[in-house]
Amino acid sequence: MSTARSAITEPPEGTSRQRTPSAHRDIASQIKQQRRRYARAVLRALARTQQGQPTAHVHRVLREALTPLGVRLPAATLRQLAADITAGRPVDLA
Repeated sequence: MSTARSAITEPPEGTSRQRTPSAHRDIASQIKQQRRRYARAVLRALARTQQGQPTAHVHRVLREALTPLGVRLPAATLRQLAADITAGRPVDLA
């Protein structure tokens, strides 16, 4: 009776709830996409609010806003984005 009971309560072999490696990649990809979209939204919001501000100020605000999101841009790219925002030109993360 104990063997029948254990066979009923234990899950069959191969039905564990662990995710497959491809599922992990899918989740990681979704998280990466969400972060990228959020960073773009932050950039657009900063472009609206910081237009006309000094480039050095916009550069600092961009760096402080994007770093916690995991976006690390080269200094030259950050400077160019800041200059574009100051001038009122459209910006986007490539």
